[in-house]
Amino acid sequence: MGFCDATKPRKLTKDNDGLAILIEDRISSLPDVLLAEILSLLSTKDAVATSVLSTRWRYAYTWVASLDFDDSPISHCVQYPHMKDIFPVFKIFVDKVLEAFQSSENISTFRLHFGRSKCCDKLSRCEKHCFPDVEPVNLSTWLCFPLTHGVRKLDICAHVREPHALPSAIFTCQTLEVLKLNVNLDLELPLSLCLPNLKECHLTLKEFPTDKSVLSSLVSSCPSLEQLDLLGIWLPIYTIKIRSTSLRRLSLRNYLWECPRQKVVLDVPNLEYLLYDEVASWNLTSHFSALVEAQVNISCPPTCQDEVESVLSLVSPLANVQRLYLMRGCVEVLSLSNFEHQLPNFHNLRHLQLGCEYHVYWYKMLMELLRCAPLLEILTFTEGIIDHVLRYEAEEYPEMSKLECESWSGSQIIPSCLRSHLKRIVINDYEGTKWELEMVKYFLKNASVLEELVVTCHESMAMADRISLGSTFQKLSRASMACSVKAE
Repeated sequence: MGFCDATKPRKLTKDNDGLAILIEDRISSLPDVLLAEILSLLSTKDAVATSVLSTRWRYAYTWVASLDFDDSPISHCVQYPHMKDIFPVFKIFVDKVLEAFQSSENISTFRLHFGRSKCCDKLSRCEKHCFPDVEPVNLSTWLCFPLTHGVRKLDICAHVREPHALPSAIFTCQTLEVLKLNVNLDLELPLSLCLPNLKECHLTLKEFPTDKSVLSSLVSSCPSLEQLDLLGIWLPIYTIKIRSTSLRRLSLRNYLWECPRQKVVLDVPNLEYLLYDEVASWNLTSHFSALVEAQVNISCPPTCQDEVESVLSLVSPLANVQRLYLMRGCVEVLSLSNFEHQLPNFHNLRHLQLGCEYHVYWYKMLMELLRCAPLLEILTFTEGIIDHVLRYEAEEYPEMSKLECESWSGSQIIPSCLRSHLKRIVINDYEGTKWELEMVKYFLKNASVLEELVVTCHESMAMADRISLGSTFQKLSRASMACSVKAE
């Protein structure tokens, strides 16, 4: 047996003859920096557990630069509670770990998730008692701790029984680069608001502040901000103003459907991506000249002319986009309204995605959209062509089905993109109706350069019907002999 330096970590094992030998623990012999890198790949809970391995590992977990606390799989939902009794253990664990990290000089990432009721899909639906009882002083200690340790990424998902204000120190942290807040706490900004290095800001709140200056002040205090994501209930009390020359990605989403919505003024000349869902029409003080991708939606009664104009006002400024997703509310309104020659020429549009609402008259709307997109290469029906509920209530809408079938089968209109650019069509949730088949026939017959038509059947379709559908598609005539047709 060779000599082993007694100063190095060792462990006892046996050789092939059953003789006891000492071998060197190579992982424990690694430099502190490498051990810290290895531990950083583990969850905080697992990293702390290594402290029992040996004296070498006792405090090794305090070398990591990231902390991650998550109370999963605890559920505080009053209807579906799970392991609620162990939440006090979670609180003790957080306190003990933070105490051990008091002398740490650099915690770059801090993630704290607790109190999110897994069975409540929207914060607005949760009851007061769906959340844990956490004292304000404890929560403030947890949230403020990383701010004094050089944190660059702060990810907080915290929902408590008795909400109070977020610590104002969060909004004066000089080192912060990424801020994610999903809370039912009040957003109260300090007068000396300053986040000079913040690049990403994600806010999910039950309700946004009624003070109209809060969001404007937040954005203006972040000169490096590139991404802003706002999700919550927007109260129609005032007009939101977002002005930023650094902003590249913007998401505005409303929890509530078909409620009075907020009006927005946008001055974001360098914006490249926009998600605008269930908020309201906007006013622009600068053009979307740099915009590459946009997803827009608005829920509204399709018979209201004001709402039709609102949808058009959302779509019209998007003339420069390369990828456009019109979600279900927009599609329904456009399909039931007369908007011919009111859309801009989408001269850069390469990929168009369309949602599907309960009632959609596709022919007229789609012909107009295709006419306005002469360079379109990909057309995707994200939620299918016909609503699944409508599929089983078709007898109540015979005029709709008949009109659509006749429009597609007898159409002599061929938009220019079908003749020269459209290469790929994707149809999801295919139901197998005559209406859908007529649309497929039209595209195959007139898309001269089409390379691929992909049809994904609805999950309710029987396997025998899927096989038959594939055979039917293969027999259809097509303008592009290079086109492959896939039924999945």
